[in-house]
Order: sequence, then C-alpha cells, then structure tokens
Amino acid sequence: MPAGTRLVLLVLPILLLSSVCGQQRPGKIKVFVTGTGYHVTIATQWFIVEPTTDPLAVPTRTDNTVTSEDIGRYMRIYFPRSFEKLLEYEFIVLADVDLSYFTPLQLSWLYDSLKDHPKGGVVTRSVMSAVSSYYEPWRNCILSAAFPNDVDAVIKDDKNFQGIAGPLVVRDDPSLPDIMKSFKAQIEPIFTSYGGVNTVPRPGSTILSYTKNDQGVGSPVPGQIAHIFYWTWNRSTTFIFRDMFTNDFWHGSASRWNPFALDIMVNVVWFSAGRTLPDDPLKVHALRWGLSTFRLRKSILQGLLDFAEKFGADTSGAYRRLETVEEMVKQSHDLYMDEQFDGAHEAVMASIERLRELEDDAMALKKRALMWTYITEWLATAGTLMLTGLLLWSLMVRRTLYKEVGITSAS
Repeated sequence: MPAGTRLVLLVLPILLLSSVCGQQRPGKIKVFVTGTGYHVTIATQWFIVEPTTDPLAVPTRTDNTVTSEDIGRYMRIYFPRSFEKLLEYEFIVLADVDLSYFTPLQLSWLYDSLKDHPKGGVVTRSVMSAVSSYYEPWRNCILSAAFPNDVDAVIKDDKNFQGIAGPLVVRDDPSLPDIMKSFKAQIEPIFTSYGGVNTVPRPGSTILSYTKNDQGVGSPVPGQIAHIFYWTWNRSTTFIFRDMFTNDFWHGSASRWNPFALDIMVNVVWFSAGRTLPDDPLKVHALRWGLSTFRLRKSILQGLLDFAEKFGADTSGAYRRLETVEEMVKQSHDLYMDEQFDGAHEAVMASIERLRELEDDAMALKKRALMWTYITEWLATAGTLMLTGLLLWSLMVRRTLYKEVGITSAS
C-alpha cells in the first residue's frame, strides 16, 4: 500500500472523530510583537513558521534595520486603532522597546489589557536595556507593574547591574510546568557561562532557569540570578527574560546555538494563553524540525524542477505529485492544531520521505534534460569540427580548390 494511502487511512478516523464529537479546533494565538527592529524580526520569524501563532510586528526602537521615521509611520498604520482591536492579541512581546514612540493612551491600553483580561506577555533584557535612557522610562511606566521583575531593585544595585556570568541551570522540579525542563540535558552543556543584565524577581515569581555565581549575587537565592521567570498578575501571566533575542540562548552564534529556542518561546505563549503543554516536548520539537525541513527541501525541489523545465523537461507529473505531498503536510498542520502531536509527527515524517523520492526523480529528470542538451551541443560542436576539418583537408591536403597562379609574359 502506498505511503500516502496509509497516511490518509490513519488521519481520516482522527478527523472524523473530532468532527463527530463536536470539538472545535483551537484558533491561532494572535501575538503582538514590538521592540528593537532586529529583535522584532527574529521573534516574528518564529511566530510566522509556528502553525499555532499569528504575529503582528511593530518596531518601536531604532537600529540599523529601521529609522525613527519608519517607526512613526509603522505605529500610525499598524498599532491597533482601538482597545477592542488590541484585545484580539493574546500575547504581547516587549523586546527592548523605546517607550517614547508610545502615546499615554496606547500604554494605558496595554496595561488594561493585561490587568483586566486573561493574556500573556514577556519583557526581554530584564529592565529593557543597559542604557538609562531606555530603562528609566520603563521604571516610570505603569506597564512595568504588570511584569515580575523588580525594576527599582535592579537599577538600585548599580554594582551588580550587569549581573555576573555563570553556568545556566534549568530547574526541573516536578511542580514546574514543562516549558523548558525537558530540554535541560541538552541546554546546560551548551551554556556553561552565560550572562546579561541582572534580574530581581518579585515575590510570587516562579523561576524556570537561572545562572550560578560564587559571589553571592542574585535574588531570592544568593548566587542565583534568574534567567527566565513568570508570575500571575491579575488575570494575566507575564514573563521576564534576562537576555535579548539577539543573545546566544535565543538567536545563536557560530559557537553556541540553542536548538530549542522556538520550542521554549512557543511553550511560553501556550502556557500564558492557557493551552495544554505537550506531554512529549521532544517529539513536538522533532515535529517542528520536520515542518521546517519540509519547507526547506520543498524550496530546493522547486528550484530543481524549474531548472529542469528550462532545459525542456516535462515537470507536470512531478508538480502533481508535489501537490499530493503538500496535502499530507496540510493534514499534519491540522493534526498539530488539534493537539494530535503523534499523528502530526507521523504525517510530516511521511511527507519528508515522499519528498525524498520526488527529489530523486527530479534529479533523474534534470539529468535526462541535460543529457539531450549535452548531446545537442556535442553534435553541433562535432559537426563544426568535422566541417572545418574537411575544408582544411580539401584546401591543404587534396588542394582541390587550389589553382596555380600563372606567369604573364612581358610585352
């Protein structure tokens, strides 16, 4: 039985059962992302590729990607025009913002949305920045009260403002939600020394990870500086990240890269939005890897088919088969949205296997197309060579076209 048929037989009963039971598929979580231009770009890329999230990105701090004029225009065009429109977003990302681009009304809307409605949010870089022109406005903003970092305490301890680097520890207490503890064994060896601006969790905060130091810097446990932590504030769940999205833990570098950054970020959003966290986070990580791999390999395959088509190959059959594989991936997305992670994982792995078969056929198609191109070019080159040789032979050897020059006598 073909792999595609087996997959349909596997998926169809699950979809039918979901329909019969009247279960409504959870909608996408709308995420509002704002902050430094490049940081916003990184976060938005996560939320675009993640099937369960739908981002709106508005930069509110200049860097080499956006100017002040750009930000002013984006805020006028894209920031929600009413409080009701802002309430459509279930999660708010404040990635090192410059508060000068917000009006008092917009800040009030953000504050009230977190205070009076069940939402989630995160602030990166502890108190937004290591520069006073950015962290002082955050300290004086009503919105900072919604997040679990004691901004006054961080700024007051100027001696330890930048914190101390040390090995990163992921807490794995059984009582903690599995936002990141399943990745503990893989993450800790990567970050044997890690730092950032200091944090001081407010009472009631739950710490998911921290960095250790021997100088006793940290709160509430001396020698432990909280890295990721959250609390419940009124009706919302809000987080603090000690670092920025451009730091190694989230973005990675040539020497250090956290393969679970997207998983942790999505788990933060799911947890804040009240979604069920996966029982097997490593399998969901493999599922997301599979979806990413499929997108990449599909792009390469399409480029290969376009190349072969330019040399006269008939690619219509390959594109019809690709549509079948894309349908398998769509089924994987649907199962993922229904939190049927096992079925979604099997579906995407089967689609990648079918894509490999298509790649092999596309390579053969390209080789055949190029073979006729090479043959045609070889015949043209060989024909030209033979004609040139014949002319040279006729002129220089047989001299059939040679006519001796006569000598005229003098008159």
